[in-house]
Amino acid sequence: MRRSSPKPAAALLALALLAGTARLDAQDALDRGAGFFLSGRLDSAITFFSGAIKENPRDSRAKEILGHCLAIKGKEALREGRYAEARAALSAAAEAFPRNSDLKLLALLAELDEKAPTPSVTVSTGALETAAEMNAVFECLFGDGPCAKGGRYAVHIVREGETMAEIAIKYYGDMSLWEKIWAANPQLPNPHRLEKNIKLLIPLDK
Repeated sequence: MRRSSPKPAAALLALALLAGTARLDAQDALDRGAGFFLSGRLDSAITFFSGAIKENPRDSRAKEILGHCLAIKGKEALREGRYAEARAALSAAAEAFPRNSDLKLLALLAELDEKAPTPSVTVSTGALETAAEMNAVFECLFGDGPCAKGGRYAVHIVREGETMAEIAIKYYGDMSLWEKIWAANPQLPNPHRLEKNIKLLIPLDK
């Protein structure tokens, strides 16, 4: 009796079943940065989100989180009299949020205090509170507002011989969504020729 070779559709279905758990286990690429932030390691969080932006300059979510982290760091440094550190962090935060005049003012005050450490302008306690920034970071990481929806993605490292369709099945359960992955990775000249070990950004929001 002659055995028939499996049809492509059946092979893809088998592949989808094997990889089905990957969709459930797909981690947001910013999870590690969230861990740093939640454990109070603000400098590590800033370093992480800065690196995330270098890897994906279009990641508006990482940019917003980084801006809030810099504002928190700057306010804490200003409150503790570390003026050079405060000026650097607040200036960077003000660049991230150009419409926030309070950050620009605080950066200026930090610069004045750094250059002339005398009793100059007293900064109110309210201006140095960081509750708003903390809440904004939580909203970006775990909420459902515009920031949270602006950049949820996983980082996938391509294996030997892996195709874009297989990766789409792995994360979405639908091979036809491979173009969504390609759109998120404009650095790829040819989506049908993936080099081993390259990193792909996989959008997690359908």
